[in-house]
Amino acid sequence: MNFAKTGALLFLPCALSACAHLAANEAPPQPAPVAELSAPVAPAPKPIDFDDALARTTQAYDSTGMVAAVSKDGETIWQGARGLAEEGTDRPVTQDMLFPIASISKAFTTTALAILVERGSVDWDEPIRTYIPEFAMSDPWVSEHFTVRDALTHRSGLPLGAGDLLIWPDGNAEPEDVIKALPLLRPSAGFRSEYAYDNLLYVVAGEIVERVSGKSWADFITDEILKPVGMERCAAEKTRIPAGARFVTGHERAAGADAGVPIDERLAFSETWNAAGGIWCDTAGMMKWGNFWLDGGVTSDGKRLLNEQQVREVWQGVTPTGVNGRLRAAGLSHLSAYALGWGTQDFAGRLLVSHGGGAPGVVSNFMIIPEEKLVLFSATNDYRGAPSTFNYHIAAALLGRPEFDFIADWGGAFAEAEAEGTQLIADTAASAPEDSAPASLPLSAYVGTYHDPWYGDVRIRMDGPDRLFIDMGRSEILDGDLTHYDADRFAAFWPDKSLKADAFVDFTVENGKVTGMTMKAISDLTDFSYDFHDLNLKRVED
Repeated sequence: MNFAKTGALLFLPCALSACAHLAANEAPPQPAPVAELSAPVAPAPKPIDFDDALARTTQAYDSTGMVAAVSKDGETIWQGARGLAEEGTDRPVTQDMLFPIASISKAFTTTALAILVERGSVDWDEPIRTYIPEFAMSDPWVSEHFTVRDALTHRSGLPLGAGDLLIWPDGNAEPEDVIKALPLLRPSAGFRSEYAYDNLLYVVAGEIVERVSGKSWADFITDEILKPVGMERCAAEKTRIPAGARFVTGHERAAGADAGVPIDERLAFSETWNAAGGIWCDTAGMMKWGNFWLDGGVTSDGKRLLNEQQVREVWQGVTPTGVNGRLRAAGLSHLSAYALGWGTQDFAGRLLVSHGGGAPGVVSNFMIIPEEKLVLFSATNDYRGAPSTFNYHIAAALLGRPEFDFIADWGGAFAEAEAEGTQLIADTAASAPEDSAPASLPLSAYVGTYHDPWYGDVRIRMDGPDRLFIDMGRSEILDGDLTHYDADRFAAFWPDKSLKADAFVDFTVENGKVTGMTMKAISDLTDFSYDFHDLNLKRVED
């Protein structure tokens, strides 16, 4: 790859007080005589060994592969890559490989909307029904007043990840299915009262882009953003990756497994998912994306895509979010808010604008520190949090706080949580509780079709003479045997153990008849997008 500066080392920037003379073009002050010094001279800041940090991070998270890059003042000062593009092969990860950036794509959707706002085609505070007349939430008043801004800032009142099973991990919902499902999802909080991350409303946002522009979301992103910014190697969706382009394979691993396995081919990225998380990109493209924002919405060839007002609008925090407890304890961050497709927070005395991304088998993280003209991007082809750990570690060091070892701290916390979750899954799979009760009815009594208003049908059938089988309807991957656990509780141990999404299935029995069922993930390792707990399945006549 061609970039202006290479190498693994970068010296920390000087503090503002020490650099004041440089800004004023003055000669540096003369040092005081040694005899007058009252304290030892502080040692010069140590250089940052980026390669070592990347190696330590991949070791801490046992990563299959990882890429990372850092830009300062518009120039890429370091890029790195480690590991394999696919387990079981000799293909190394390289810096030019495309990675799915998942939810970092949300910022591209809001940028598309900002372009349309600037053209007068969309208004941030106009009700969504202006653009999608059939849009509705469960409350009629909310349906009338739910704005474009509301769709982008995770303050809908719906619970975390509500409805994601429509499209995750291999759900077959179309955008119209998502729109129909929204009024059937039950809120867990008041409208605009608190933060709860969602994906479905970004699907709605993508639909606004399509209906207003007359282009598909992918065409708009490609023509109006990727090409002008110079991100031609990036793809708005997987089907648009150019022939011959090199890209990684995502990996998942069963709890306690020593290595990741390539994800099931059925975990294809649905076009429905695009506006919430469909883009693929390389490190060079992401550096261009960051510098586009640092340049105030102007491309490298001088073309303005966004005016200064829209740049400020997109980065303006709207919904307060919780600060990471470890960052708060370290005194590095105290306030954070979700803006329009971006997270904003204070970090070591600077503004940090960022977003993470996670999809089956991959995780990514992207940061911009505007005051320092810094851009950081990292991605791994494992479903593990290595990228955010690496980026925070490097960002802290670049901002003069190298004493915080995020790799040791967060990597250690990850290993501990992974071990606890692995043990819980193993204990649950091994046997039912010692005092478990038998099922209250013969297994055949649980057979039938169960319907949830927003999700659709789930079917229970016999799989041989003494075992039940669950078919999740919208998913092929989430089909498997049910194992009796305790009374009317069964456990679904999905065939693909790498999903770490095994779930309890609790049947409701009334007057000797099964009338419904609910579900709940067994382990805290399960991703929130497996929102089994939002299902309220009632038995229907076959």
